[in-house]
Amino acid sequence: MTKLKYKLLPEGAADGLLKVNLIFVDKKDVSAAGLSFLEACEAVARDFPGAAAVDIVDLDAVTVTSDGIMADGAVVAFASIDHGKINPEFGFIAVSERPYSCQLLAEEPHMKQWDVNYPGRRLYRGPSPEDKGIRDSHNENMTITGRIANNNTGSEMFNLVDMTEVLTPFYGILQIMRDKEVLMGICGPEISVGIGMVVRERGGRIFGWAYGAGQTAHRSGVYAKTVKGNIPVIVGPKPMVAEYTLRAFDAGMVPGRHISCSPVNLSLARAVGHPMDLDNISKDAWAELESIGITRAWLEEPVAPLTREEALRRADEILPGVIDGKIYKVSEISEIHYAECD
Repeated sequence: MTKLKYKLLPEGAADGLLKVNLIFVDKKDVSAAGLSFLEACEAVARDFPGAAAVDIVDLDAVTVTSDGIMADGAVVAFASIDHGKINPEFGFIAVSERPYSCQLLAEEPHMKQWDVNYPGRRLYRGPSPEDKGIRDSHNENMTITGRIANNNTGSEMFNLVDMTEVLTPFYGILQIMRDKEVLMGICGPEISVGIGMVVRERGGRIFGWAYGAGQTAHRSGVYAKTVKGNIPVIVGPKPMVAEYTLRAFDAGMVPGRHISCSPVNLSLARAVGHPMDLDNISKDAWAELESIGITRAWLEEPVAPLTREEALRRADEILPGVIDGKIYKVSEISEIHYAECD
């Protein structure tokens, strides 16, 4: 009998911080079992006794974080399951590939990272129109079954009954899939502000074409720091986040022009002396940045630039975000299960 391997981060893991069951499946295991993505999620749903969010991840593909940084891996399907069921209309989405084209690179300047850092790899971001089915603009990147919502292409999971939630930015998902270490804690004001500062792209993992680099999708002033500020988060350790951001810098990406004006992008650029397009940051974005102490005067303050090695070594003090953060080995907060497929 064929079985499908899946990784569970159970509710209550990480000293009780995690309030929602999270399940991750490697695309290679789905292919080895001879299943479609939907069939794989259905097999997991039959095997798992409760409610959970499910992500299928392709570690050979690439995606883009909400702030415009390319990463080597991608969520290629996601689902919500509850006691063996997947809602037939809203419970599952497979993410279509975004083919390489000169037009895409011309319209979306942050995608020039593709040629420099990940040539030849297949790109998956958010759902395409054909993936979304009957969803409207309010839930186009979301799956819902029963109690569980899996939102923003597998990066924000809710229990809709008790309104518990967890954010899983893509670096955290990568670390989970690679069975390494994750940083877990409470988002805090910096991440709450940062997740609204995005890049313009067609079919993004979280946002679409409405807001470009230098702008904020939140547009909520001093309240942006509270939007997600008290929610648990699973992220990659800060040296890892710094490494991926530096790769984008190496590819010529300028915060505020090509990639977003997020607190992480700006703080790291300031530390290493990398250019920033501060003139292109909108008034709304400045209001949110200033609410967490990131002012134009601070960003323009002369500082001795750090080397790459120094920036990585000091990433925990340079990169803002995560309250009461703690490093966990994924192997110590997860379980391996096998779902019967036949």
